[in-house]
Amino acid sequence: MTAAASAAALAFLFAGCTAQPGGEYSYFVQLDIARSDLRVDGEIVSVSEYRELMEDLESLMNGLEEDFSVEFSDSDLSRVNAAVAGESVALSAETKKLFALAEDYSDLTGGKFSPALYPLTTLWGFSPENAGRYGVSRAEPSESALSSARALSDLSLFSVEEGCATKKADGAMLDFGGIAKGYMCDRAVKYLRSRFEGQEIDAIVNVSSSNTALLGKKREEGGVSRGYNVGIDNPRALTTGVGTGLYLVGLSDVSVTTSADNYRCYVYGGKIYPHIIDPETGKPADRGIISVTIVVPNDGYLYSGALADALSTAAFCMPLTRSLAFLQELSDEWEGFGAVVITEDFKYYGVGGVNVMNRTEYAAYCNEILGTDYDLSAIEDVFEKGDVSSAVDEVQPCEEERIYIARLEELSG
Repeated sequence: MTAAASAAALAFLFAGCTAQPGGEYSYFVQLDIARSDLRVDGEIVSVSEYRELMEDLESLMNGLEEDFSVEFSDSDLSRVNAAVAGESVALSAETKKLFALAEDYSDLTGGKFSPALYPLTTLWGFSPENAGRYGVSRAEPSESALSSARALSDLSLFSVEEGCATKKADGAMLDFGGIAKGYMCDRAVKYLRSRFEGQEIDAIVNVSSSNTALLGKKREEGGVSRGYNVGIDNPRALTTGVGTGLYLVGLSDVSVTTSADNYRCYVYGGKIYPHIIDPETGKPADRGIISVTIVVPNDGYLYSGALADALSTAAFCMPLTRSLAFLQELSDEWEGFGAVVITEDFKYYGVGGVNVMNRTEYAAYCNEILGTDYDLSAIEDVFEKGDVSSAVDEVQPCEEERIYIARLEELSG
């Protein structure tokens, strides 16, 4: 690991699925709160209290997953998806709330985020029954199959009234994969605030590898506290050999979510097909964007994680100029909101209230502020800072991107 990468203050520790009894898989429940990162009124909680709260949180996460994971046949969403048109399916309070949030975020993003794309997700081979085969190279579905799936991937086909969901067409299906992990992070934060009501909480809460809530500040020895520094995973680590490409510095009381094209993807015909479906085309997103990180302030905003999760998906599916303009509009209206967009020409664009640094800048920061002694001449940047005003929608992949695609294609067979 390089010097700058090793200096990251936050490592996303969990990825992938974990086996469950009966051969099913845990899709969302990958919660991590390190005891060393959890302080209440400046003090690390006791071992016994930490164990107790983690047991409570595990129970909470499992309950949420049982409500709305499509990987469990008796979950609310699985029962909705299996129902025929006109059949009413009772929802838990949590599922009902998440559906309402999904509707709001779909409206906010002009439909670029939608929980109703599961027929398309299934068509393109990214649903859970294809686990272990996501990276296998394959031809695109036929136009007729795509047209049929698009017709069923419409949020207006669903309604929720008096705690029950009803759909208007057989085959219409829901999936909360683009919002659930952020929501679960929110619920973990809500639990912590309730348990330690009236007390000052400093904590790092991770759900899966891409959804994080940062509460308070990073407490260090000697009573020093400062904002958290977060590494943004490099989606091209396979060929660059660098795990962290960029850094966000000085974050406090925010939710952070990243959507990228290196998780559940395949290559066919020299083109990457990510699992993120663009509602506008019905196809895997193909906008020249390879990663979107969203930062939403969570001070007083209960569902900042769910919103960050949905926005990262939506921004990934927009043409680059539209994505940057949309994120800038949110930043103009919301103090503390920010985003980082990385494109396949290996440029990055920082938007709004975030302090984003490349690898050499972060190493210099660490030397100056944290007292480290990194050799700046030995550190190379992966991504170049882009000018938002000069961004164009027709992003041209750089040579490094072509090398990455060729390597993926080789691995996928």
